[in-house]
Amino acid sequence: MILKTSLRRIAFTLGTAALLTLNTGCKKGAKDNFVHVDVYGQAGARYFPILENRFHHFSHERAKMPSGRKIMVSSVMEEDFENRLADSAYRSQAQVIVLSSEQEAAADPNLAAEFTHARQGCNEKIPCYLLIPSSVAGEQREAAEQLVDYIASQANPPVAAQPAAAPNESSPATSSATLPEGAAQSDAAQASGQPVTPAPTSAQ
Repeated sequence: MILKTSLRRIAFTLGTAALLTLNTGCKKGAKDNFVHVDVYGQAGARYFPILENRFHHFSHERAKMPSGRKIMVSSVMEEDFENRLADSAYRSQAQVIVLSSEQEAAADPNLAAEFTHARQGCNEKIPCYLLIPSSVAGEQREAAEQLVDYIASQANPPVAAQPAAAPNESSPATSSATLPEGAAQSDAAQASGQPVTPAPTSAQ
């Protein structure tokens, strides 16, 4: 009787362990189906609500790789973000870095050099610049580029300046005033449909 009870306990333990292992394997397989993009930025920054909203829309609209794997965006907003920017090992954990200005990139010469590739992601009143570190490669880089392209496309475009008129261009009123008197009368008569009256000529 004792032997049977012991065997049952062993069988139960082995069965439970097998189920746990299978469950863990399934969860790992499901997790591996995602391409993770971690976005690092400053906690409490004014740009965060804007980006958070666009992350949400991106996840519902385009968060998918050509291979079929889904893109999972995670925002990592930290209080000491600015103080840690100079640490290249810290930056290497991110697939996308969000900066409020070019001055923030001055924390490290390498980061400042990479800033030239940053994309505007918010608007004129609340600027933010999204940078994909050069260390990001493979599917993670493809996913990060897809995210940044989407965010940048939602940013407010700059207002185009109206082209100024060329100096040699003149208005119709100005050009008619420079015509000879007879030519001006002829043009006016043709426009109204009346016969043209010859202008008097002076005797020689």
